[in-house]
Amino acid sequence: MAIEPKICVWSDLTTEHLDVIFSASTNENLMSVLADICKIEDTDDVKNQILLEFYFHTIQFAKSKGMNYAQTSSLFTIMKLVHAMCISTPYNNNKTTFTYFKQLLVKHSLQRPPYSVGVFDVSQVQAITDYALNTYFRHFDMYKYAFTPKVRIDISFHYDGIPETPEPIVVAEPTQPEEEQEEVEAETVEEEEPAPELESEEMKQLRDMIQVAMGAELKQLQGRLEKLIIEQDAKISRQVEALEESIGLKSGAKSPAGKKRK
Repeated sequence: MAIEPKICVWSDLTTEHLDVIFSASTNENLMSVLADICKIEDTDDVKNQILLEFYFHTIQFAKSKGMNYAQTSSLFTIMKLVHAMCISTPYNNNKTTFTYFKQLLVKHSLQRPPYSVGVFDVSQVQAITDYALNTYFRHFDMYKYAFTPKVRIDISFHYDGIPETPEPIVVAEPTQPEEEQEEVEAETVEEEEPAPELESEEMKQLRDMIQVAMGAELKQLQGRLEKLIIEQDAKISRQVEALEESIGLKSGAKSPAGKKRK
């Protein structure tokens, strides 16, 4: 169902309200004034904080563009109505909301009483459109997520001729008497392995002596192994040299084919 746009000058902010708003010296003071005017009591609530930030930046934009009281009041209510349209449904209504926003702007940019009033000029309409696109409609999904209720659908099926599945029966586990439970706990404690005893000083000394003896033995074994490897290398070298001499490959040896015939 489409909502008919309406003229909203002085709908939410009166001249008295705007006197207080434009005289606010700090941002904190302006936020407090807006909370009082809009009757937002719980300022610690996340939704209320988002809403106050939204109202605050709308007023700041109006101030930055040098808008008068009537223009500021109209802009504030236009953005407030756009937000109400956005959160009116949890489903996507981005295009519908933007169309409603443009209709509200047209309602306040042409002097045709009683159908519309010329509050904004053409340059202001363009500036307001750019502001709304770059702020509210850019974060449209965020506002909808924060302010609309979540939709939960529970689906159940019923087939004709098939009996319904009975609810599962929950069987309570049998409880043991207190005396038996204490006996089981005592047996469990007894079955637990005892904690390892700390190593005594004598055992520590014995372990150190064994490690020293094993280290010396390993060094001797390593020395014998290295000596054996060296001896094997020398033996293999001698065998290779003898083989080379026997077949005439040793340097300086004469090949049998090179001897002169007498």
